[in-house]
Amino acid sequence: METTRDLLDAVLKWPANDVEVWLDGLTIGEPVGSEHFNWEVFAFTAAARAGEERSLPWAHIALRVYDGLANRSPARIAHSYRLSEMNLRARLIGDLGAQESAPVLDPEVIVAWFQHMAIISVEEAVRLLSSKDLRTIPHDKLLKLRDIKNALSIISQLDETHVVQKHPELHRWLKLRSQLP
Repeated sequence: METTRDLLDAVLKWPANDVEVWLDGLTIGEPVGSEHFNWEVFAFTAAARAGEERSLPWAHIALRVYDGLANRSPARIAHSYRLSEMNLRARLIGDLGAQESAPVLDPEVIVAWFQHMAIISVEEAVRLLSSKDLRTIPHDKLLKLRDIKNALSIISQLDETHVVQKHPELHRWLKLRSQLP
């Protein structure tokens, strides 16, 4: 049996179609065979390859793995995987252009993700930020505001797609971004 590093290196040399077939027979996040497999490194490396090569097949692989990892992780860790997933989407949209209804290049996927995770309204964020001392804001609200700020860095990459103009609430959030913790 190959070591986990040997397997990781070997899989990353395969054509994307072969990797997709290989993934079909596995549960993302679980050992491969009886060996530990570093799914996080695999996702990151596939995403880097997708970006460098502007490869939609490798992007699809990375997104599939990030999604699988997010679906089986606690909320904070899942959020990190979703940020990686959306960063990859935004990068490829910037490089290859937006294509609505395309699995990887549709900016509306990123907007929907942002709208789902931004459970605080802009108005509530403004109210919370009007406090002179951020220490008076409950920790869970501060954490949510920080998550929103991080997500807005991805949304800001979509400016050339005109998706922000289609969603006025995004423009309001982007104006507030620099004030977020």
